[in-house]
Amino acid sequence: MKNILFVERLKLKRSNSWLLYFIGPLLGVSLAYINFFKNYDLFMQPGENAWIEVWTQVALFMGPFVLPILVGIYSALICRGEHVGGGWKQLLALPVKHSDIFLGKFLTVVRMVTITMLILLIFFIGVGYITGIEGNLPLFTILGYIIKGIITCLPLILLQLIISIKAKTFGIPLAISIVFTLPAIIVASTPLGQIYPWTQPMLAMSPEDESPIQSYFLFYTLLSGTFIILLVYGLKSFSTRDTY
Repeated sequence: MKNILFVERLKLKRSNSWLLYFIGPLLGVSLAYINFFKNYDLFMQPGENAWIEVWTQVALFMGPFVLPILVGIYSALICRGEHVGGGWKQLLALPVKHSDIFLGKFLTVVRMVTITMLILLIFFIGVGYITGIEGNLPLFTILGYIIKGIITCLPLILLQLIISIKAKTFGIPLAISIVFTLPAIIVASTPLGQIYPWTQPMLAMSPEDESPIQSYFLFYTLLSGTFIILLVYGLKSFSTRDTY
């Protein structure tokens, strides 16, 4: 597994994917701060923490829009090389378990999402201090939202990875990601939002008083169930095929 992850990192170095680590978070944070200051009087009520209010906007823009699209791009990127010049045949011919190859690609996307979210945290704090956000920074609270965002991306990563492995062009998984991202903000306010992979990150990243989640036990139970189903399906589907 260590060697597989190393090879995946080497392949990504040629794609300039590191630019997305910065572009995505910068876009999400910029939109959040612009909306916050534009509607400052609406968001800032007596007793409200400005940092939390800004983070609510970060979750609103990053969670259902920027982050899911990035997941789609990341998943497509790590499969693009294998779709060119019979790469899957060469890869699957190696004396490596097919399940390890699938898990290696999955963990690679998880690492990419984690890097993205950590950069998001840095941008959020940096811009906050630059723009003079008042109050105490609840660092551990925000870090908790970051971790929840990463965790709730796991089913979406599996889903997009399965699509990217089966699709032979880069555009198909990206188009699917965009199409299902567009209604995410509407779906989030319905009961379906708790099982809709494109809205789950936003729901988890939002403060409890801003999130429509009625039962966190049910939410994470559904999340875990979706993750297990997609993981089992992905492993079985990938392991039983000889070529792509």
